[in-house]
Amino acid sequence: MVLHCLDGVLLPQSAAVLAADSGLVRSGEGWFETLRIERGRAMFLAGHRARLREALRGAKYAPEEPLRLFDATAAALVAAHREHAARAEATPAAIGRLRILVTPRDSGGWSALGRCEPYVPPAAWAQVGVRTTVSSLPHPQWGRLGKSTSYHGSRYAQREAESRGAEEALLARDGVLIEAATAALLWRRSGQWYTSAGQGELSSVTLAELRSAGVSIEAGVLLESTLAQLEGLCLVSALRLVVAVSAVDAQSVPVALDEALSFREVLFSRHGA
Repeated sequence: MVLHCLDGVLLPQSAAVLAADSGLVRSGEGWFETLRIERGRAMFLAGHRARLREALRGAKYAPEEPLRLFDATAAALVAAHREHAARAEATPAAIGRLRILVTPRDSGGWSALGRCEPYVPPAAWAQVGVRTTVSSLPHPQWGRLGKSTSYHGSRYAQREAESRGAEEALLARDGVLIEAATAALLWRRSGQWYTSAGQGELSSVTLAELRSAGVSIEAGVLLESTLAQLEGLCLVSALRLVVAVSAVDAQSVPVALDEALSFREVLFSRHGA
């Protein structure tokens, strides 16, 4: 069942719409967070909320009202997802995908629009890994804006990847792989795990949780020319958590399936699931 919510109120899809004077409609301005609902709770909600707060402050907005609407919308959708799963006698492990967008209004105030739906990760991701391709679009270096609704480049890159038979697009600039269209990058070289830092990438809530759990992840630079030297490459995101990459274009990389599984278990433990 797909659920919709506007400013903390559950509504039919036809009624859950933004006003014409919203920043999103007017100029594409807004921010969103995507979360995984696991065992009736949103994973790492505090981290997503903190990232949204920083993005709002960076854009010189007072964060109190949009965060209040974000909180109300998240609470309503998570409760409704949990109630629906109970009525449907779904397993306790039923997973949901929660997405909440906040946008300012010309008339004053803010709007928060949310959607929650069932989420079933493809089994192949855990069994054989994810195929990727390097996008023809250069990395925009817009991560400092937060997870903004100016997401057209990532969606274009993702469709381009799918047209090439891949499942995820990698974004590069000047030969440096910075992040994926919908995930952070995590790679291992000489026994150490690394991720991009200070290259315009979006801060990753899920990576922060791994670090908080004691996983050693250092800042690094991943050159396209050094892919053959890797001992593993993973995608890290709120929905998929951690999945191994099996190939970048025509080049195979060591598939870190066991390591990705271990990282997912760490995240489940952090969540208390």
